[in-house]
Amino acid sequence: MTESVLNDLLRRVTESGLLDDAQIDEDSVIGSGHLDAAGVEVEVDLDPEIDEEDAPDLDAIMSNLKDVLSVGEERWRAIVEEVASDIEDALDDDELDADVDLRTDLEAIGVGVFADAIIVVFAGQTSFPDALVHVQLTPELEVEDIEIVGDDDEDDEDED
Repeated sequence: MTESVLNDLLRRVTESGLLDDAQIDEDSVIGSGHLDAAGVEVEVDLDPEIDEEDAPDLDAIMSNLKDVLSVGEERWRAIVEEVASDIEDALDDDELDADVDLRTDLEAIGVGVFADAIIVVFAGQTSFPDALVHVQLTPELEVEDIEIVGDDDEDDEDED
């Protein structure tokens, strides 16, 4: 079943034209896509959670992929604003360089798409040179969770 689910997901992604270089990678489909509102190319990982789901909802995955890649600029700015504000509120003043504006420093580099959630991965070259910011969005593109993950794979910060 695993192979047929992944082949079906790959076929759907290929037909949609949403991702370039789509291919199966272990238990997911990967490729690169254009995040319109941010104006950047991102690595995309579509995860049908085969190990956890008897019948993965490929329609929901495809819908979430389309929605996140085509999110409007106004909604994207609101997401980035919320992420930046939550991080600023959670960190002490000495943990974040006052000269750095997270709203311009954070750049989307990856997107993970599931049937019930979307993860956007941000790099902050100045603010978090050795970490990535993982932002979990609901299918409605509302911020649900923010996590700063360091190179050592330990969570530095959890924020609701």
